Amino acid sequence: MPYSNFIQVKRMEGELLLSQKRNRLGCTLTTRELIFQKPHASYQIMLSDTLGILPYKVNRKQETVKNLADTEVYPLFTNQYYRITASRLYVINRNGRFERDSTDLLVPLTDRFIRYIARYTDLVSVSPT
Repeated sequence: MPYSNFIQVKRMEGELLLSQKRNRLGCTLTTRELIFQKPHASYQIMLSDTLGILPYKVNRKQETVKNLADTEVYPLFTNQYYRITASRLYVINRNGRFERDSTDLLVPLTDRFIRYIARYTDLVSVSPT
C-alpha cells in the first residue's frame, strides 16, 4: 500500500453509500456513520450521534492565483460549508483514536453528498423559508 497522509479508519461500520476524495479532503458516508479525512487526521461521527447539519457561511476572501499572462484563476472547490453538530465524535490521528463529547465540525460538502445524507439517513431536511 502506498504511503498516504490520510489516516485510515479501520473500524468502519455499516454499508458504504458514498465516498469522495478531492484534493486534501475525503468524505465517506455509510449506513451508520460519517467519516471526514484530511491529511494527518480523520473524524468519525456515528449517524446516531449526529444532532444536526446546517449550512455555514465562511467569511473569507476568495483567493486567486495569477499565471504568467496576468489571468486570474479562481479555485474550483467552492462547495458550501456545513456545521455538523454531534453529541460525540472520534478524532483519529497518528497518536490514536480519541473521543470528543458535544462538538461542532465545519466541513465543505458537495450537493451530491448532502443529497445522499438526506436520502439514506433518518435526519430530517428542512428547507429555508
